[in-house]
Amino acid sequence: MGPFGALCLAWALLGVVRACPEPCACVDKYAHQFADCAYKELREVPEGLPANVTTLSLSANKITVLRRGAFVNVTQVTSLWLAHSEVRTVESGALAVLSQLKNLDLSHNLISNFPWSDLRNLSALQLLKMNHNRLGSLPRDALGALPDLRSLRINNNRLRTLEPGTFDALSALSHLQLYHNPFHCSCG
Repeated sequence: MGPFGALCLAWALLGVVRACPEPCACVDKYAHQFADCAYKELREVPEGLPANVTTLSLSANKITVLRRGAFVNVTQVTSLWLAHSEVRTVESGALAVLSQLKNLDLSHNLISNFPWSDLRNLSALQLLKMNHNRLGSLPRDALGALPDLRSLRINNNRLRTLEPGTFDALSALSHLQLYHNPFHCSCG
């Protein structure tokens, strides 16, 4: 292959790497890559997203399962929006690869069990929205590895109790929403 052929091959490969999967729209704005895949009737996280995506919107889809490996090729994501996406299951390890994640919105879904151990790898997380789900428990140590968490929204779930010390490690927390949970409050 001559120099021109090699150049064409390199250009084609670069195009494949930078391509945006159908039906998403990808925009490079202010040195950030935004992938808008919201309201597309998607049933899975699309494959072929650009590796440099920093904001990924998957809201208002039909993604019932977040599979382990779904985000393995987009590890630079800092904002992940999955509200109103009919998510029921988040497989263990699905979110753990997103170590740069600052904003995670899983609100208005159907999640009853969550792999809280995935949060150990998300130490940059500042916003966690899990309101309007079916969460029945929040383990005492679930949020311990989130020193920068500023806003936590877990209202409108099925939480009945919270262990003492659940929020102790959250020194940056300034916004906490817990309302509309069926808390069992007693003198005991």
